[in-house]
Amino acid sequence: MSLSSKAQDIFDEAGKRSEEGLTRMRAVAAGVIGDDDRFIVGVNGSYARREVTAGSDVDLFVLFRNDAIKEAQDVQAVLRERLEADSFKMPAPGGVFSIPLTVSMLTQSIGGMDDTNEYITRRMLLLLEGEWIHNPIQFERARTRLLEQYVAATIRREQICLFLLNDIIRYWRTICVDFEYKVQSDGKPREIRLIKLRFSRMLLFFAGVMAVGATYGLERAEKIARLSELLALPAHQRLLQLAGGKAHPALELYAEFLEALDDSATRNALSMTSPVGQESSAFKTLRGKAQQFRLSLLDMLHSHFGNDNPTVAALML
Repeated sequence: MSLSSKAQDIFDEAGKRSEEGLTRMRAVAAGVIGDDDRFIVGVNGSYARREVTAGSDVDLFVLFRNDAIKEAQDVQAVLRERLEADSFKMPAPGGVFSIPLTVSMLTQSIGGMDDTNEYITRRMLLLLEGEWIHNPIQFERARTRLLEQYVAATIRREQICLFLLNDIIRYWRTICVDFEYKVQSDGKPREIRLIKLRFSRMLLFFAGVMAVGATYGLERAEKIARLSELLALPAHQRLLQLAGGKAHPALELYAEFLEALDDSATRNALSMTSPVGQESSAFKTLRGKAQQFRLSLLDMLHSHFGNDNPTVAALML
């Protein structure tokens, strides 16, 4: 089975929009920062995943050297202002990306008492979907530095990178718990958040698991290099590289999700706060497709790894 022409067109159009946006963002960042290498600027979200639809905004983040904290805050504020002036949709102020961080703040105390939701979110998104806007060399070094924290010097060929896998699992479960909190406590619209959770967030998690599984049978340096190569790819492209045609059933469904988000009427319907017990027709349709998507991912997981690779067992035990 190959991807249908419709699904391929949807991915191609989203990818084209994303690349055009990234090019414009890089030009804005170059105008603001110039050749100052004290700062790393990146994006997460739909631009990084090459999945831009009509309602996409820019999930910007700034990392900096220890001697540039004040300048980093100024750089982030000016960048946000310039991007808005260039017609990019920016998220509301606040949130986990509102304060610039040093690279060392992302690599210290992984799993320790100070490893808050903010740190695991920023760390995982940098690894699993991050894309550079300014300073690509230092951006890749930051990702490699993180991977070196996760891949122990004593790891053996027959082992997968279990430390990284466990943190990916922890991040996925954190997203799931945070969804319930935001809906129940903050009164956020449920439908669009749940559909994104079951498609884009689930794909992000799954593509991370697939990348970890690809480290089986490699020496430590090879594991790090392979992870660097794979994590630099958008999630859907990573699945195609690793699983080939086995990824097509899931990606057909994912294309339908992207098409739905690109439709303003569907997106508006999902974004409404519905009375308890009521669901929009758009949500009911996408919920059914999300269930199929999940089953397609499970089929891919088992058929791709088989019985020899320890990844599937590691997800459970």
